[in-house]
Amino acid sequence: MKYIQNISWYKSDYLNQSFNKEESLHYVFYFPKGSLVEKDIKEIVRLKEKHYSKIIFFLELENSRKIDYYIYSSIKEKALLMGDDSPGNAIWKELENNVPKKFEIHVVYSEKCKFVGEHEDTHLLSLPWGLSIYLFCEGLAQYMEDSFMNKDLHLASKELLNENKLYPIQWLCDNNNWQNVEPTIIYPQVGSFIRFLIEQYGKDKFKEVYQNISRNHDMFKNLFEIERVYSKDISQLEKEWKDFIEQQ
Repeated sequence: MKYIQNISWYKSDYLNQSFNKEESLHYVFYFPKGSLVEKDIKEIVRLKEKHYSKIIFFLELENSRKIDYYIYSSIKEKALLMGDDSPGNAIWKELENNVPKKFEIHVVYSEKCKFVGEHEDTHLLSLPWGLSIYLFCEGLAQYMEDSFMNKDLHLASKELLNENKLYPIQWLCDNNNWQNVEPTIIYPQVGSFIRFLIEQYGKDKFKEVYQNISRNHDMFKNLFEIERVYSKDISQLEKEWKDFIEQQ
């Protein structure tokens, strides 16, 4: 199966920049000269290698390809050079037989925004598992980061639940519904939900679902697969999760 990444905003001006370069065991880092990144690069390298080991250990995978890791001093600089005005992206461009064409991460690192967590790395390193729906892809990435803006995922979701701000989980099983979701709601919510599934039902069941639901399947086929593996439909799992976080 071949997938094309939906990145119509993408541009490659960053390839023409004279970045500093630092290479480690699993990464090649590119960053502006004279930046905060340059000052902190040794600590960033140490942190990223730690993240890499954590993710690979959880996924139980091997990877021989280094990640090209581009770090920008601001969102404005990042948007200018690679096209997107968010703090971070994983770029794979095309995926065929679970092998990506590109293997890049683009993030912002400044005094206000140090976006060098596990999230984007998880997106790339989990590609051998296949390309699941956003609920599971983003949930796994946030689970590996284990927090949202330094707040526990379950506690953050409990606050959102009490404020009646959570999205219906079945609604989130349709990727088309993710176009206008609020990041401060969606990331802690899906991270908490996936953390619940993994910790309550085990990694093996999560992996089985992850690998057998697909962006190319209709939602009802994906929902059937979730129910087949967990022996509960998505509404039952959602209720269990909400009952659980209410007790946190």
